[in-house]
Amino acid sequence: MMRCGTTSIISDYEVNGEFTFKPIQPWDRVSTPTQSMQRMSMATTPEKAPGSKPYGIETMVDDILCVSTEDLYQDMKERQVEYVSPSTYAPNASYLPYRRYLVDWMSDVGEQCRLHNSTVHVGILFLDKIFRCRNIPRNEWQLLATACISVAAKYEEAEEHCPPIPELLRLTKLGQGGHTPLSFREGELSVLRYLNWELRAIPAIHVIGYYLSKGSVYCDDTWQGRTLIEKIPRYVKKYAEFFCNLTLQEYAFQQYLPTHLAAAILYASRVALQIEPRWRPELCRLTGYKELEVVDVFQHVWSYYEEQFPGHGSRAISPRSVTYM
Repeated sequence: MMRCGTTSIISDYEVNGEFTFKPIQPWDRVSTPTQSMQRMSMATTPEKAPGSKPYGIETMVDDILCVSTEDLYQDMKERQVEYVSPSTYAPNASYLPYRRYLVDWMSDVGEQCRLHNSTVHVGILFLDKIFRCRNIPRNEWQLLATACISVAAKYEEAEEHCPPIPELLRLTKLGQGGHTPLSFREGELSVLRYLNWELRAIPAIHVIGYYLSKGSVYCDDTWQGRTLIEKIPRYVKKYAEFFCNLTLQEYAFQQYLPTHLAAAILYASRVALQIEPRWRPELCRLTGYKELEVVDVFQHVWSYYEEQFPGHGSRAISPRSVTYM
């Protein structure tokens, strides 16, 4: 099963070497995006208008990689519609009542194979694209789901991290069902043909990686009304990954572009950590979305979180408890 663990955080001090922090406060629905922007404007002096410095980043990722990452982001924005977009959203697809079970099962396989979290997300996008366009017989679901994970690993992972086919057959018990390495390769070929050999899928977690690498918190942000501490960027990363995993479980979030959903997830992570302001001009320039464009998707993310974890809106999700898929 996909695990998005939660525990209550009760204080803001070191406990057994682990830093903890105060509970999440319920989202203030009285505060509108306009009011949030007004608070940000009141706290920002004219001298800071050009933009505040990202907190916790000493060397910008562009300098490390010697590339313009803005160009990479523009490429992601152009390619994202190949797998997820409002125009391909199919809320009446016949497999959706069973999708949650497939997602949980694929997540378990990815975890047992020690694949990156993002690889599992890509594999699930492969599955969604195939299943919403084709009527796949139920007796082929497990084979195709495993083949999607395998193809995603071969595209996303280093070669030495790709699970061998015999290992996949053993883990998934497909071998006990009569499948052989040869029949599994045929399953992989079916996936490639269904996808027309176009494997560049852009899940929200890829976009989040870009946002975090550029800086998701800024030196003049505040955390629970105080100055930021060193671990805040790491906490934002944990929350963002948690919300990416959470939204992957529900097909309804595929009505949003991955860049749009990722911006809402970043917004939710800042709200969860009580970082003020919730949105700022630097984030608008980074993501390409204004706060008024993000807040509706954020409300969807936050309401789904509260639905899945009743009562946790006023208690913290511990960054230490967020388990990778």
